[in-house]
Amino acid sequence: MKTFLQITTASVIIFAAIFSTACNNGSADAVPATELETAPDFSLKNFDGGRTKLSDYRGKVIILDFWATWCPPCIKEIPDFVELQKEYGDKGLAILGISLDQNPKQVLPKFIKKYKVNYPILLTDGKVDKAFGGVTGIPTTFVIDQKGEIYKQYVGFRSKQVFETDIKALLGL
Repeated sequence: MKTFLQITTASVIIFAAIFSTACNNGSADAVPATELETAPDFSLKNFDGGRTKLSDYRGKVIILDFWATWCPPCIKEIPDFVELQKEYGDKGLAILGISLDQNPKQVLPKFIKKYKVNYPILLTDGKVDKAFGGVTGIPTTFVIDQKGEIYKQYVGFRSKQVFETDIKALLGL
């Protein structure tokens, strides 16, 4: 017969395994661009009520971030994305966030205000993550070049410097 402590310990281990898979802290390396294809186009509702298509940003370097408000590594990246948008937005960068939150209309307004998000937040349709090969951990971030080709994919938290290096390389800065 198992004791309460044994059951609790097992539950914690199972939870930790699930959480670390769903919300990755950056232990995975970037996937080389040669293993990836052109970024699939999509049309998603944006937080403001309109629709956003990925192809509307053709000609720009795009950071496409799959994230959620409950994910600590996702939250840690947001201020860096806000800074990158400020620094490189007028030089050809577009950052798009795709929220995977279950109740986006309830959780996003406060979050966007608190973190002063200055780029479009899109609402998942449950299909877009599959089109990008299935998002198995968050944050999952794609860096897409001006022609719509996936340059790199990151699973887990990455520092501002990592994205800045990619942005500068693609923009020729």
